[in-house]
Amino acid sequence: MEFSLKGLKILIIGGDKRERELFFHLHKMGAQVCMYGFNEGEPFNDINLARDLDEALRRANVVITPLNGIEKEGLIYTPFIDKKINVLDVAFQECIQPGTLFIAGYLNPYIKKMLQQKNVIVCETREMDEISILNAIPTAEGAIQTAMQETDITIHNSQCFVLGFGRCGRVLAEMLKGLSAIVTVVARRSEVLTWVQASSMKPLLLSELAGGINKADIIFNTIPSVVVDGEILCNVKKEALIIDLATYPGGIDFDAAGRMGINTIVLPGLPGKVAPKTAGKILCQVYPYLIISALKGGKYLEFKRD
Repeated sequence: MEFSLKGLKILIIGGDKRERELFFHLHKMGAQVCMYGFNEGEPFNDINLARDLDEALRRANVVITPLNGIEKEGLIYTPFIDKKINVLDVAFQECIQPGTLFIAGYLNPYIKKMLQQKNVIVCETREMDEISILNAIPTAEGAIQTAMQETDITIHNSQCFVLGFGRCGRVLAEMLKGLSAIVTVVARRSEVLTWVQASSMKPLLLSELAGGINKADIIFNTIPSVVVDGEILCNVKKEALIIDLATYPGGIDFDAAGRMGINTIVLPGLPGKVAPKTAGKILCQVYPYLIISALKGGKYLEFKRD
């Protein structure tokens, strides 16, 4: 269905190169779009950068922040500038207007409640199937690319452990199997592991991880809670590589891993790093419909704040 975003003022705060793709798509649909939290010059020299965040917030009908989410500290992900942007700042809270649609991958419950008390419309997108399933593909590809660069063995015939069998874990495990890795999938529930076994991969209950992890050459974690603690790390081979793909706070006791000399790599926001064009197109598929459905049932032309 063809439709227009004409009349909407959209502010994109922070993010990476995928937000650049989103900027052009929303602009093409007729919205007045500006971005804040990016340096002038490549790759953002052809976009509209807001000079004054306070003024941009006052004018915006829609504020879009990165999929990485906003934790309790209130910081927005801004990898292209040193300046910190915090939604908890008094100025930020005073400038955002009631009725504004605020889109974030995730919001800490306290921050979400605070925005809602200002009558800001809040939408969290990170766990939407339309986004997370497709994002699992560049995430898995980037994780495998990193594993190839950081190890001196082939993926072929290597012992790869995938912790978690959700959207990302499932895609990653299948890709590793396609590269002829020996794939062990670790999950909490036995019924999930039945699907693993049916897919010709090795199943392992999370409760039994300590006894089996010594076989792993490469460990990919997708579980967003600490499941690889000091006790389990004691059984990991010193030459093994651990790649954490989970959202905050991750699934590895990094302090313990550091003391033991185990190589661990944290890879947040992989889609925007390894495939920003593809990852940006995913947002472009979803966000326009999301905006129209959230703002008064599609009556977006009513929003003409000056």
